[in-house]
Formats: sequence, structure tokens, C-alpha cells
Amino acid sequence: MPRIRLRTGALAAAGLLGAVLLPAAPLAAAPQAPARPPAQGWIEEDPGSADLRLDTGARRESPLGASLERGPGDGPVALATFPARGLDRAVDELDVAIGVSGPAEGFAVEVRGERAEGVWGEWVPVAGSSPGAVAEEQGVRVRLPHPADRVQVRVGLSGEAADGGSVLEEVRLRPVGAADGADGGLPGEPFSARLFATRIGLVGATTANGHTVRAEDHFVALPSRRALAPRGTGDYTVRVCTGDGGDGRRCAYAPVWDVGPWNIKDDHWNTDREMWRDLPHGTPQAQSAYDDGYNGGRDGFGRKVLNPAGIDLADGTFRDALELPTNAWVRVDYLWTGDPRPRARIAVADRGDPVVVRSGPGLDHPETGMAADGARVAVECRAAGDRVDGPAGAAAEWLRIGEGDFIPAAFAEGGGAAPECALP
Repeated sequence: MPRIRLRTGALAAAGLLGAVLLPAAPLAAAPQAPARPPAQGWIEEDPGSADLRLDTGARRESPLGASLERGPGDGPVALATFPARGLDRAVDELDVAIGVSGPAEGFAVEVRGERAEGVWGEWVPVAGSSPGAVAEEQGVRVRLPHPADRVQVRVGLSGEAADGGSVLEEVRLRPVGAADGADGGLPGEPFSARLFATRIGLVGATTANGHTVRAEDHFVALPSRRALAPRGTGDYTVRVCTGDGGDGRRCAYAPVWDVGPWNIKDDHWNTDREMWRDLPHGTPQAQSAYDDGYNGGRDGFGRKVLNPAGIDLADGTFRDALELPTNAWVRVDYLWTGDPRPRARIAVADRGDPVVVRSGPGLDHPETGMAADGARVAVECRAAGDRVDGPAGAAAEWLRIGEGDFIPAAFAEGGGAAPECALP
């Protein structure tokens, strides 16, 4: 079976900090993990099949004109995301195990499951992720927040592991039992919060999921890895809106492809947030640090917080979708947290060119924003309108994906189960 080797040194001249993941033969000097016979019920992942993300060591641009170094421990220097696995039954518990040659410290394992509505739950850290804890036959038991018949695992590697030349030998999952009772399902509305938004910039750098940033990009960054979508997907999509309605309102539908601003463990949209549990639900730690001097006015890395930002916007989202002239307060809806209505995936012919969102089902209706390629949205209803040609074919049907927000069905995959819109 191919393995994943962490290799440093030679690539430093190419401008990469930290490490690179490569499917490779084992290091000659590294001790080899003993061969393990097949175990009953285990799903054995092939490290060579993982999507690999490398940290370029980019500097994050400050909206105030300064430049902020990524803090120590700003996340793994490399991330291996394995393909999703379909199960023959819904489960809410998994056993997880990894095997490593070389130094055993510096690995972080996370798993997630897909809800019955086709919406991915957030990534769940595996307690005691170091190989010493999860390489035993029984692995580590992880409880998912909801039953799932499709699961996925990813493994992050720190700079310490990179410097030690560690080799990821194996990754295994085992579904445990069957889900006990029905899932409560998604709530009626997604969680919503008012956040201060800043521009990402960083053109040419690499996001936390491995995407190379472009000037016209449409994605966002949130300060937690729990809602970091795999590269090229919209598994975690937000709706970001300016204004309070009326002619000044614009909305962007964009996937979460990066981690920040300021923090990396601040899932402020969750009631069981990972850190700073004493803060109000929906209030980013950076906002409290800036406004109220929380944590001495510093972020989780000890840096002085220079603005209350709780979301970063890629340049295309900031400039084209929302038409923001400068940093601003926005309304953010975390679409994966609610709304059980049928889902659709935005599909465009050119990945750099988002779908224009309009106020009604026709090309003569005013623009109200943009929806990024791959974004996953809930479809409220379907309406007859102008015929449009798109990646999904030609159709005279439009989908309402938000209050006063319509897109052509020709630019969406799914949503056909939504009801017809009521006549005005």
C-alpha cells in the first residue's frame, strides 16, 4: 500500500515552508510499523488516494495595511483528506486508527458524517490523535453528532512531524453498530450572525484546503477548521449579505475554503464552541477582544487584535459579489446548520465566473448578488421564467435560494424536489 511521507529540506528552495506530502516508499532510516493483518469490519484507506494540501507559509494581509505572520501552530503544514465512504447502514459512532513510522507526535485526525438531508456535519476531532493513542487494534471511539451513512476522514501533520520525517502508514475506520433512534434533522433556519468582514487578498498563496488564491476568487474564511470544506467543494457554504434589505441589499453564496481571521478554533456559530465558551453565541473572539478587551485584547496566538473581523472574504466575493468599497459589517447565514429543504449545487462553465443572482425569475430582474461555483444552497421553490442555457442544460425554470434571490436552474445540480413558488 502506498504511504504518505513527510519530506522537508530540498523543497525549501522552492519557497515552501514546512513540509510536503508525497505518496512514497518508506524512509530507509525510519522504523517500520509492524504489518497488521486485516481486521474484521475495518475500512482501510489508501494514503495514495488522499487529496493533499501543502502550506506555502503565506503571510496574511491585514486590512489596516500591515502584514501578520501566521501564528505558531496556525494549523497543519500538510493535510490529507481521504475520499468519502458510503456505509451499508447509518451509524453515529466510528472507531478510528492510524499507523505511523518515525516520530509519533504532531498528527491530528478528524472525521465527519453526512446527514440524511445530504448535508455534511462539521469535522469532529479525534481525541488523542497521536499514533500512540490511535494505533491500537480497537482504535479510538468517535461519536458523530448525528447518524450518517456516509463518512470521511482527514489527517493533518504539524511542522514537528514534518521535521521528523514521519511516514503515515495507514488510516482505518470502523463503523460501530447502528444509529439508535432517528436524527432530529436540520432546524428550520440556519444560524445567522452579524460579523465584521475583511478582504483576504493573498493572491497566489494557498488556502487551508489547498486552493491557490486568485484575484477573482469567490470563497470565504471562518476562524475554525470544523467548517473547512474540502478543496473544490461547497460542503460548508455561507450566505453573506450587505444592507438591511431594499435596493442596497446584496448577497454572496460562497464556500468556506480557508481558516481565519485571527483565530483557528473559534467556531462561534456553534453553541458547543471549541474555545471561549463564555462568549455569547455568534460573537467571534476577535470581536470581543477588539471591542471589550477580552483576553487582554489579543487573539488565540497572543497577537493584538487590530479589528473585530469574524469572516474574511476572497477578492471576488468582496469586490464583485458584494461590491464592498471597504471592510464592513455583514449578515452571515451558515447554510449547513439549518434549512431541511432540497439542496442544489451551483455549477458554472468557467470556475472563475460565478452565477449572477437576481431578484426574480428572469434576466430583466435586477442583480442581487452572486453564487460561487460549487456552493451548496437550499432551494425554497421553483418558478417559471426566462429560458437559459447552462452546464445543466437549457431550462425555463428558476430556483429561489433566498428571500428575493433567484438563479437559473440551468446553473444548478439538484433542487428539482422543491415545490413551485406561490404566485405573487
